[in-house]
Amino acid sequence: MRTGRPRSGRSRADRRNWGLAYLFVAPTVLLTVVFSIVPLVMLGWRSLQKGNVFGTSLRFVGMRNYREMLAEGGGKALGVTAEYTVAFVLLTMFLGLVLALLLNAKVPGASRLRAPFIIPLVVPAVATALIWGNLFAPRFGLLNRLLSGAGLSEIDFVSRPGPALGMVILFGTWQFFGQNVILYLAALKTLPQDVLEASSVDGAGPWQRFRYMQWPMLRRNTLLILVVTTLTGLQTFTQIYVLTSGGPDGATRTALFYVYDQGFAKFDAGRADAMGMLLFLLSLAVTGLQIAMLGRRDGRA
Repeated sequence: MRTGRPRSGRSRADRRNWGLAYLFVAPTVLLTVVFSIVPLVMLGWRSLQKGNVFGTSLRFVGMRNYREMLAEGGGKALGVTAEYTVAFVLLTMFLGLVLALLLNAKVPGASRLRAPFIIPLVVPAVATALIWGNLFAPRFGLLNRLLSGAGLSEIDFVSRPGPALGMVILFGTWQFFGQNVILYLAALKTLPQDVLEASSVDGAGPWQRFRYMQWPMLRRNTLLILVVTTLTGLQTFTQIYVLTSGGPDGATRTALFYVYDQGFAKFDAGRADAMGMLLFLLSLAVTGLQIAMLGRRDGRA
């Protein structure tokens, strides 16, 4: 008979604790709904409408915006985005891993070399893009001056599609590879040092330690870095806008720049919203694939 009161007391305490927990979480949930869920629903709804960017005269057209978007430049923009993202991910992840391994090595003075990799992340992207534009400028740019001084032909990085895309990829890699250096370095610091030291005692060299010890333990972190880097590549815009404005002939016009061009330059909100929705679904698919790969690996473990 005495057990009823403690149970009811615990029940009231549990309800009070859950109520406080919901109260603390409520502001975050409310902000997420207002600034993420609602705009996403509006984006999906507007992508099926035809009208101006201010939404004063909308009419339902269904999937017509998507068909027009893919047929009139959107398909090419998605192709450029894929090409840029693949190159961007490969370069930034490779450089990030290599430099993180070098910084993690017990070399005197190596810790002082970490700051230069953070600078591109904190300096405004527009300012650094303008500097890179001057470096790659035709005739008076530093790179073309070096090529001319070495007796080589100059390269037009502005008017030729291939060099223009390469310039944008190099700038994006330089701007963001420091992020992967930091992430990989943090992951390396969490590895069990006693296991690595034991492998060194057993005669394993640096390459053997990396291939058979460090890399298997870094795979989970690599998947996380992969999705972050991929999303960063899919959302590139600033360097395109400053360096090439999507040219020449759409060779550097990515999906996000297509959204800007259609929505704010041509005021075609339907095509811009359709590309925005497609880009969101693509990003969601990448994230879902990463989560599935993590879950599969944890299941095998």
